[in-house]
Amino acid sequence: MDYYALAEELMQLRVSSEQIQLERSLSCMTKGELFVLNYLYSHQKVAYPKELSKSMLVSTARIAAILNHLQKNGYIERTTDPRDNRQIIVTLTKAGEQMVKGRRAETLQVAVDFLRQLGPEDAAEYIRLQRKIMSISL
Repeated sequence: MDYYALAEELMQLRVSSEQIQLERSLSCMTKGELFVLNYLYSHQKVAYPKELSKSMLVSTARIAAILNHLQKNGYIERTTDPRDNRQIIVTLTKAGEQMVKGRRAETLQVAVDFLRQLGPEDAAEYIRLQRKIMSISL
């Protein structure tokens, strides 16, 4: 098996995958502001900036910039932690929750359409391979 040739093809496929609507939708859900909103939505609507920084693997300065923008748009609130005045708690607002729900619904529909086009066997195999890929640590 020529793993170098396969790796080359994989790299080409990844570049081309940006043209697939599902990849664009999923990528958008995991970057920057939408990542933060999804994280809050999935974690009882509350988090500390440091948690967000660790989860996104970005600096606390980048998180601060994202939070500033989200707060300006009314999607989050920042308050002082009553147990520790040095800590800030980030909370998802109703507007933020509505935005996340809408984007998740759109992305879910794109994924359903994509998997439907693959057909039942290929869709199941695609998901099996995605699970396996996510379990591999390099």
